[in-house]
Amino acid sequence: MLNRDLPHPPTVILQLPLHSLRGRLLNRAYELTYPVYAHFTRRGQPAWQIAQAELVRLPPGSLGRQLGYFLQAYDLQLMPGFERHDVFHTLLGYDTTAPAEVQLQWCLLGNGKRSVYSLISALGGALFFPEHWGDLRRAYRRGQSLRPFHHWYFEYLLRENLADLRDFLAGKPVSPNLPYG
Repeated sequence: MLNRDLPHPPTVILQLPLHSLRGRLLNRAYELTYPVYAHFTRRGQPAWQIAQAELVRLPPGSLGRQLGYFLQAYDLQLMPGFERHDVFHTLLGYDTTAPAEVQLQWCLLGNGKRSVYSLISALGGALFFPEHWGDLRRAYRRGQSLRPFHHWYFEYLLRENLADLRDFLAGKPVSPNLPYG
């Protein structure tokens, strides 16, 4: 029987074998290599002067409060000198699964972030998850479409409205009702 009455053919979701094992291996590779990366790049980047517990007490809708909720939801701790990575997750809406981490790296590459670790993470992740190449391409294009943000010092933006920041990045008009006249 042909499905001529269906408006679109059914979607087939391709998931190559050992998807979860590949995800665990990639996460383990991140765990092993991140301290080495941190040793060579953390110099000169001061840790934020806000305690993680204070984030959820920031204004409702703020980047900082949403960052605090993100950290709580995934049971994560801010790493001194590397707080931006979790902000990227919060700002862009990527979760912490291995494929989403790779998508985040591709989005950052599209936005202009160039570091050895980002390049290795993005390329290694693409090799680990070839079934997600379409998602990676979309993430890269998304990064290209956003205003450059990968270099911002986000500690100064924690009180800003997250929706307004996202609109600004996308080139949309920002809400005129700013709470901090």
